[in-house]
Amino acid sequence: MATTASALNLCRLAGTRGKSAAVGEVLQIENGAACWRLHPGYAAWFWPLMSKVNDLELLLPEAMLEPVESGDAMSAPEPPTEEQKDVILKMPEREADCARVYTLAMRGKPALIRKAFPTRLANLAILRKLPKR
Repeated sequence: MATTASALNLCRLAGTRGKSAAVGEVLQIENGAACWRLHPGYAAWFWPLMSKVNDLELLLPEAMLEPVESGDAMSAPEPPTEEQKDVILKMPEREADCARVYTLAMRGKPALIRKAFPTRLANLAILRKLPKR
């Protein structure tokens, strides 16, 4: 990626806001694609059956991000409840709702994915259903 973003370049996923905002840091932008680092707590929403994650970055179109505003939730999401996990696991994965995973690392293991591994996707529709924090 060619352009490096400021360490304080926080953006939210378009369509989320306020206490349900999905906020992350844009690390780099190149050719309209943003490398967006999320708090590892978001991984429990994308993959409810996965072990604890300590590094999560997605690669998505820059147009899917917008600047954070006053009142947007900046804290990590609470883990999903068992009922929420059931809903997540039954949600359809439409390609239009998914972003490629750029980095995914779990505690005590080497990074599973680096540099836009093409087969792991994150369903962004889940982030648009985050409960208020």
